[in-house]
Amino acid sequence: MDLQAQKELLIERFRQINDINLVEAIQKLLDYASKKEDEMYSIPESHQKLVMDRFDKIKKKPNRLLDWDEAKKTLKA
Repeated sequence: MDLQAQKELLIERFRQINDINLVEAIQKLLDYASKKEDEMYSIPESHQKLVMDRFDKIKKKPNRLLDWDEAKKTLKA
């Protein structure tokens, strides 16, 4: 069964629930999952600042960047 079919089956089963405690438990579970997903994809502000600082340096001195082929030569094998 694919994901969309599983979701549709769960939605249909959810519509038949008449127990408020179960509905609230499912809501808490969904809220928790949503929060975890947000945390998983969030980038810390300190990391964002670091990248923006590097972009600013590049804008001020674009010639400080190396061509990839030149940069590879400087790396240790």
